[in-house]
Amino acid sequence: MNAIYNAVFGVAGASANGKRPMVDVIRDEAKACLAAGVGVNFENKIVLAIAIRMYAEKFMIGRINDSAFVAGIASHQTQTLVEKFKASFGSETKTIEVLDRVALMTPENIHLNSFMYEPIVDMSDEHLKKLYKNVMALK
Repeated sequence: MNAIYNAVFGVAGASANGKRPMVDVIRDEAKACLAAGVGVNFENKIVLAIAIRMYAEKFMIGRINDSAFVAGIASHQTQTLVEKFKASFGSETKTIEVLDRVALMTPENIHLNSFMYEPIVDMSDEHLKKLYKNVMALK
């Protein structure tokens, strides 16, 4: 984790636990966001949006179970996975509803500029918290 951070930001810093997998950090931070009070929490929205996409994609990749297909995705990864999931598991309407909300409610490119904030600034934290819980409950 330290090497990636330092390379991206051109610094020579070190975290207290630089060998900890980033997915674990994201999972733990998302859990902390669930406990945060209601308010304008842009940081929480960003963390939840990242975690929602990450876990939704992990779920779909596991269910689709086609490594060649996944390796061939060149762009619009989440949407491509949702479309493949629908084609393969069309009868799972409740799951597809959750995945459609993931594609609709979370930005495809999550970065820290004004364009990124616009899609999620208008929704409450509670919407993202609920979607995160729905994604985590997918089986």
